[in-house]
Amino acid sequence: MYLTRLYPSPKKVIDKDNERFLFGSLVRGTLIHPNDLPTDTIDTLKYLWHRFAFTASEIEFDTCSIGSENVCKLVIGIDTDININKEDEYAIKADRSGVTLKAWEANGFINGFKTLVQLICPTNLTEGEESLYIESTEIHDSPSLAFRGIHLCIFPDSKLSTIEKAIRLAGLMKLTHVVLEFWGTYKYDCLKSLSWDGYSYGFNEIKPLINLARSFGMEVIPMLNHLGHATAARVSCGRHVALNSDLRLAKLFEPDGWTFCISNPDTRRLLSDIRNELYELCGEGNYIHLGLDEAYSFATCPECRKHEPSKLLAEYLNYLSDDCLSYGRRPIIWHDELISRNEFPTPKEGYLVANGQNRGTFKALESLDRRIIIADWQYGYLNESNPTSEYFKKAGFDVIACPFDDNRNIKALSVSAKKLDLFGVMLTTWHHLPDYLPKLPAAASMLWEDEKCGFDQNWTEAASLLRMVYDTAGDYTKAGWSIREVDG
Repeated sequence: MYLTRLYPSPKKVIDKDNERFLFGSLVRGTLIHPNDLPTDTIDTLKYLWHRFAFTASEIEFDTCSIGSENVCKLVIGIDTDININKEDEYAIKADRSGVTLKAWEANGFINGFKTLVQLICPTNLTEGEESLYIESTEIHDSPSLAFRGIHLCIFPDSKLSTIEKAIRLAGLMKLTHVVLEFWGTYKYDCLKSLSWDGYSYGFNEIKPLINLARSFGMEVIPMLNHLGHATAARVSCGRHVALNSDLRLAKLFEPDGWTFCISNPDTRRLLSDIRNELYELCGEGNYIHLGLDEAYSFATCPECRKHEPSKLLAEYLNYLSDDCLSYGRRPIIWHDELISRNEFPTPKEGYLVANGQNRGTFKALESLDRRIIIADWQYGYLNESNPTSEYFKKAGFDVIACPFDDNRNIKALSVSAKKLDLFGVMLTTWHHLPDYLPKLPAAASMLWEDEKCGFDQNWTEAASLLRMVYDTAGDYTKAGWSIREVDG
C-alpha cells in the first residue's frame, strides 16, 4: 500500500513474500455477476481505480454474468484462487500472476474494490512509460457493525461541493447510509415558503448527489424534523423559513414557531406531502429520519394544551410509524424527548442529553411502536458506558448510537455499540462538517472494525484520500476542507 495504512482497517491482512503484481496504463479485469452492479457503480469503480492509480492507469471490465461460484468476483491477470470464508464480506489476494477479489454480494464487492485501489503503488508515472504495482498480499475483511451511517446537513451556508466531498469520502470509507437533512434548502413543490429564496436547490441539483451516494453502495435516508426544529434553522439564529415568508401559515406551528402543531390536520397533511417528495428524491430505501429532538414548545398552543403531552406524542409517533411503514420505511427518531434527566444522572465527565422531563414526554416511550428506531445522540459520553442506549434496547427498540465530533465520544459510542450489539452507529456532523472531514477516515475505521486505531492518523493522509475521491480540477475554492488559508 502507498499510504501508511488502509482505511478503514481490514480485519486481517497477510503480507506475502511473493513477487508483486505489475501493470501499466490499461488493466482488464473479468467481472463475474455484473448484473448486481448498476452502471453508475461501474463508473465509480473505474473512477476510483483511475484516481488511486494517479491517473496513470485505467481499468476496463470484461463481464461474465454466469460463474461457477455463487459470489461476486473480479479477476485481474490470472485467478489467484482465493478462498472466501463465511465470515468474510470480501477477500482479496494478489501475487505476481494476478489479483482476485471475491465477495458474497454486490455491496461487499464494492467495499472490497475500495480496499483494492488503496493497494496501488506507483513506479513510473511518466506519460507513455506508466508502471504501477500491487504488493503480494491476502486480505479477509468484514465489518463489526452492519449499519454505519453519517448525517449531513445542507444549510443555506453549505456548499454543494462540500456535501459532495463528504459523500465521496464516506463512500470510500465504506459507510452504508447517508442521512440528508435540508435546512430550508430544498425546493418542495408542495409549499414554496419551505425554502430560502436564493439559498435552496431543486430536484435536478440534488439528485446527482443521491445517485453518487448510491453508486458507492450507500443508501440515502431522507430526513425532515417532524416536531422541534420546525424552523429549519438552529435555535441560536432566530430564523424561520415559512413564517419569515408567510405569517398566515402560523397555525401549522406552535405559537413560538419552533415546533410543529401536531393537533392541526393541515400540519400532518403538509408533512405527509413533504415525505412523499423526499421519497421520490432519495429513491428506494428502508428508512426515513423524522427528527423529533429539542421540541421545547411542544403542546403549547390552545388546542394542544388540551392533551396530556406524553399521550399526544405517543399517538403522533405511532401514526407516523404506521404511515412510514406503509411505504416500506422504518422511522428513525432522536431519543431526547423519550427519557428524563431525573432517571439518568450526569456522568462525572461529559454530559447527558435528556429533554423528556420538560413536558413529561418520557412517559410516551412505553406506548411506542417497537418498529421505531431510536437514534441516541449522546455527545457527552466519553467512556464506554452508554446507559441510555442500553435502556432503549432493553425496552425493545433497535438503537443507533450517534456521536458528534469529539474524538473520545466517537470512540466511546463505537465501542459501546459493539458491546451492546446495537443496530449501528451514525456519525453526526451538523454545522461542523468541513472540520469533520479530516477525522472521517479514523471515525469510519472505528465503525468498521478497529476501535484501537485512535485518531493519530494525521490530516495529510486524510487530505490524500480526499483528493483521490474528489477531483477539484484545479479549483482552489473546492480543494481541501477549509475555505481559506488565513483568517483575515
